[in-house]
Amino acid sequence: MTDKFKRRDRLVAAFLLAMAIANGIELWQQRIRILAGYGDFSALYTAGLMMQRGEGISLYDRHEQWRVQQEFAPNVDIRKGPMPFIRPPFEALVFLPLAYFSYPVALAVWSLIKIVLLWLTARILPRPAPFSRIYPSWLEAALCLGLFPVFLDLLQGQDAILLLFIVAGTFNRLHAGKDIAAGVILASGLFKFHLVLPIAIMLWLAGRSRLLAGFLPGAATLIALSCAVSGPSVLFTYPKYLLDLNRATGVGVVTAQSMPNLRGLLTAVLGRAPYPGPIHWLLLPIAVVAIVLTARFWRPIINTGFPGLALGYCLSLLVAIVTSYYVYSYDMALLIIPLLLLGGRFLDQPTLPRLSRYLIAVGSLVLICTPLYWALIFRFDRAYLLVIPMFILAFGMARIARYAPSAVA
Repeated sequence: MTDKFKRRDRLVAAFLLAMAIANGIELWQQRIRILAGYGDFSALYTAGLMMQRGEGISLYDRHEQWRVQQEFAPNVDIRKGPMPFIRPPFEALVFLPLAYFSYPVALAVWSLIKIVLLWLTARILPRPAPFSRIYPSWLEAALCLGLFPVFLDLLQGQDAILLLFIVAGTFNRLHAGKDIAAGVILASGLFKFHLVLPIAIMLWLAGRSRLLAGFLPGAATLIALSCAVSGPSVLFTYPKYLLDLNRATGVGVVTAQSMPNLRGLLTAVLGRAPYPGPIHWLLLPIAVVAIVLTARFWRPIINTGFPGLALGYCLSLLVAIVTSYYVYSYDMALLIIPLLLLGGRFLDQPTLPRLSRYLIAVGSLVLICTPLYWALIFRFDRAYLLVIPMFILAFGMARIARYAPSAVA
């Protein structure tokens, strides 16, 4: 490793550590509001409380949600209704143990669990050459605390870091050739089905069809759990509940303009449209084309070795986020996987096309720039512009898969 690369690595580490400190200061300054129930964790905690009381049948009753939230967060003055629980019923079981604590203690425990999951994510990501690790896993986890999606997840008490760990575990098992186990693990992430289903489809189309032997039974088990939690009628009431929330405004869910994906970009260009509208008819074919093209790029290299598997997996995560119907900035925590993998020694290979290396480097650097997120999201409300660095990163990876397959074989 040359001095130049050592300086580069030190600069990146110093910047992210500085951002981690800044994020920590902001979390401390917001602690009163966080612990009072202003964050999204209030919806997850509500689901846990309702499970504890045997009220799983009422998980999607907004009147019951509001009644429960008034018990532990009565002074949240920004809401005139409940923070809605939008996950499938089975995820309420995850928060059942936390319901035995007070809200502040439950949130603190949940935050500590997620920090441990960050470290475990860095630990379980395989890193054979040319994806060699630059920093030890504990430092990688600390550096991840400087990333804006991680900060926002901790601020809101969200579950994006849990999904990150699941997706990393899936990749670990794929690398080990345990596709069925990978499918089971990936299915456990179906609490964000809009992100997990495209990943599973791309893996299937790219040639790892054995994954479905674990994914489909896993999904069926979670559906059965959901029916046990909320009754068989939830198979109809839950989709209707989500559709109603999507049509409504001011109900505590993210608006399309605030999404860092194609839907947010199209909404900014074409304007907010009623459901269903021209934006919705555009999104489906775009998503289908993106998924099929990604699988086509990935298929020739997916079984040629770790680089081919890793490059395609990273690309599939980007495609899942960009084409998703519903995504928010904390969901971009999934990009920690490509940032860790491609931020290693992969780009130092002289056989990689220069343009592809520049594209990946530029896209990665922009995506770790926390001040940019603060400006786009909180000052200008232009989160959809984050699609641009994701496009750049995805294009760089797709060029390598298309024009330099020998570099990933």
